[in-house]
Amino acid sequence: MSSIHCHFSSSRWQECELPDGRGHVCGSVWLDGQRLSPGSALKQLELADDIGAWRQRMGELNGFHALVRRTGNGMVAAVDRVRSIPLFYGMRGNECYLSDDADWVRQRTDETQVDDEATADFELAGYVTGRDTLFRRVKQLRAGETLIVGDSGQGLDLSLERYYRFDYHAVAERDDSRRLARLEEVLDAACDQLVKTANGRQIVVPLSGGYDSRLIATLLARCQYPRVLTYAYGYRDNHEAKVSREVARALGLPWTFIEYSQEAWSRVADSKEYWRYQRWSSGWNGIANMQDWLAVKLLTEQGKVEPGSLFVPGHCCVTGFVPPSVFEAKRAGQTMPPGELAEALRQRHFTLNASDEGDALFRERVLPRLALDYPLDEALEPDEFIRQFVLFGWQERQAKFIVNSVRSFEFFGHDWSMPLYDRDFMAFWQSVPDHWLESRSGYVSFVEELFAEVSGHQAPLGNAAQQSRQSLRARLSRLAAFRRGPGASVKRLAKRLMPRLARGNTLASTGRFPPEALERLRSQGYSHNGVAAQLFLERFCRS
Repeated sequence: MSSIHCHFSSSRWQECELPDGRGHVCGSVWLDGQRLSPGSALKQLELADDIGAWRQRMGELNGFHALVRRTGNGMVAAVDRVRSIPLFYGMRGNECYLSDDADWVRQRTDETQVDDEATADFELAGYVTGRDTLFRRVKQLRAGETLIVGDSGQGLDLSLERYYRFDYHAVAERDDSRRLARLEEVLDAACDQLVKTANGRQIVVPLSGGYDSRLIATLLARCQYPRVLTYAYGYRDNHEAKVSREVARALGLPWTFIEYSQEAWSRVADSKEYWRYQRWSSGWNGIANMQDWLAVKLLTEQGKVEPGSLFVPGHCCVTGFVPPSVFEAKRAGQTMPPGELAEALRQRHFTLNASDEGDALFRERVLPRLALDYPLDEALEPDEFIRQFVLFGWQERQAKFIVNSVRSFEFFGHDWSMPLYDRDFMAFWQSVPDHWLESRSGYVSFVEELFAEVSGHQAPLGNAAQQSRQSLRARLSRLAAFRRGPGASVKRLAKRLMPRLARGNTLASTGRFPPEALERLRSQGYSHNGVAAQLFLERFCRS
């Protein structure tokens, strides 16, 4: 006898009776500018004989959601285009288990075996690539993917259907006037949907020194949404917070600052609450994105944000991390040699241990997994190289680490939205000229001009977040040579001579880690997030 079991741990799920079964909806589903009822949203999930038409219908949905439809002995479950609300599944015998809680699936499938290849991903990238998690029988839906479960009469059949991919297709047109008008149009629509989602609630914007959150704050100021709070965090007087405060002041938006220190982190780092969040938000798939966690905790406890507020982080579907060499190759009419994509992925995403041992682990354990999905051994035209590189960034790092930071808002009882992952905004970025991807030049100019128009502040403020990454302290921290051996001694001496270096990163979050463990793992070549990954594995998977 086969059966399907579902478990939903979050109170955000809504159950809905259907003519031929029942369904569950978490989050919000939008279509053509209108929010769908749970029943209407689940109707979109109905399978069709024409799978192409079904994919197109699913791809037209907007918003941030997960959908589960149960009919008879079958089930269809889907996550949105950025996997903002993860779903996990697994099989044991002829029983299928699906949940928003990865550990529930692990327990029901009686899984205790940690996957060595998946662990290598986790150690080097901070997340597990593909559909795997740290435990063999626990799988996850990838961004833009649907799980289809049916009963053939001889047992359950599981299949997966990808209805959306963030595929980049370069366009040759260099006249930006129409493109800029379209960008403003899709951003206006995304802002309108955000305001409707907020429905009068307080909107809270984590306002960094970068362009993405600045754009969100500017859009809210332009539409004069009446209840906005912006905030920044980090050690006192850090450069990003100074720029954040200046942006908020220029836009006339309320701003508050939450001071981070090693002492503040150490006070919470051994609490049950802290580790409960780490385990829950990981989904047995990735390290928790902790940068907002302490700020949201303190803002909530201090009453500065209202219960159920809508947090709106500046997470954006496109970054400026495409390797410069690919643009140079395209201008020279050259192809990218075999192995270059693998090296680019390693240098951008698999850097949590930059030692020789980390490099060997990448080549022995990670590369074979990546080669199943990406053309690593082929010479690639620059446009195809960019497409593959951007695809990896979207479905792996963004969907599993960046987007997963919204769990911190949920953990403290708040809602969230990410307008820079809006459907039409993402579609815009899928077909722009190369020069828009090369350091996001067109986008940066657009944000600066819009900010100047709304605020009256004409002098460009730049990207403080990028400037922080280029500081002497940040550069020293990223170099493997300064994590172990003689280099580590040099860095300790530099910290004594220059006290600002001793504060750690802008978040002061080295205070999260026991000093002995931090020193031990740093000496082995692990970065800050590499230390977090190792301590997570030691606490939950290797005891």
